[in-house]
Amino acid sequence: MDRFDLYQDWLRAAPPRVSVMDGLDDYDRIALDAAGMAALGRSDLPGDAVVQRDGRLAVGGYDEDRAIYGAAAFACGEEPRTIHLGLDIFAAGGAPVYAPLGGIVHSFQDNAAPQDYGPTIILEHAATSELTFYTLYGHLSRDSLEGLEVGQAFSAGQTLGWLGGPEVNGDWPAHLHIQLILDLMGRAGDFPGVFKKSERATWKRNCPDPRPFLGLSDFS
Repeated sequence: MDRFDLYQDWLRAAPPRVSVMDGLDDYDRIALDAAGMAALGRSDLPGDAVVQRDGRLAVGGYDEDRAIYGAAAFACGEEPRTIHLGLDIFAAGGAPVYAPLGGIVHSFQDNAAPQDYGPTIILEHAATSELTFYTLYGHLSRDSLEGLEVGQAFSAGQTLGWLGGPEVNGDWPAHLHIQLILDLMGRAGDFPGVFKKSERATWKRNCPDPRPFLGLSDFS
């Protein structure tokens, strides 16, 4: 079996996990594709854009063809990268982020370019003797990286970091980008979260849907 099949087998038999953020038991779905942006009355999503309603979390974005990725940061030859393969959880800046599963710090860095992740942590999870996978947490606060060390262990439910504001997270509204990655392909501290539509099927096998992992079973 390849890594995707090993992961699916592990997921079906995995032990209970904890919530990555407070409020995930009651949230609003959000879409940032063309229809979703039209519903928000926006064509872009700067840091001061209002995404949440009444303080509730807004969640969505996996495998979404996003209308907001027209900037040079997402250009890749003739075909832009528009397919988002993480899950976005919009919440207030400073909200805590918890490790949903025990693991160790694989790598971290501040991806400080405009429209990038800002402070980012990647955890490594040795799920079985055959399967190791990774979870990436992007758009954190800079103090989330203070004192962090490669190899540092986090238990499920332990505070991993806090959401950053637009001034540090690439000028996006405060949110967590969480992405599952089966093969980091030699990368550290960063991994693309947006891919070409023509390569969608391939990348979805390397970056599976985070929603079942996080227990968000009400998504279709």
